[in-house]
Amino acid sequence: MTRRGSLVYYLASWIIGGLFLTVAMYLQERASPEGIGIGPSSAGAAIITTYFLVLVFCAFLSVVFAFLLRLSMGWLHAGRLWQWALAGAVLAVPMTWGVRWASRATDAAGLEGPGRQIAVLLFLGVRGIAEHHPFLGLPVAALTATVLFLIHRAFAEKSES
Repeated sequence: MTRRGSLVYYLASWIIGGLFLTVAMYLQERASPEGIGIGPSSAGAAIITTYFLVLVFCAFLSVVFAFLLRLSMGWLHAGRLWQWALAGAVLAVPMTWGVRWASRATDAAGLEGPGRQIAVLLFLGVRGIAEHHPFLGLPVAALTATVLFLIHRAFAEKSES
């Protein structure tokens, strides 16, 4: 799992991607008159609280994003930073649509109990962002893909040696 850097790659997607999303949410909160509603009024508490929630609710989606990004970049034989960043931003669009579709399907099905809890944990935690701020994920995905490219390249060079 670590020879190709998979553990580092997927953990970085989760941890760094979550940090980028938290910063984007905080900036959106400050820039927009209606805000996102991310929590306490003090900046430090808001960022820490939001980062914790992002790590909990975006774990599954960040791993799926990283997997699909690495898979598609392998298929396309893309080896440049700009290609990964662009692919990350492009990949954010269908993932946002998928979260929106899943949240509506979950509501329509009227899931209750454990089924609802699993759905919330897997993808409905970011429902508000997908529904009300769909373009917030584009720069976040591009930045995360940039970091993932650097990790992928670093471990690819070690395995070739």
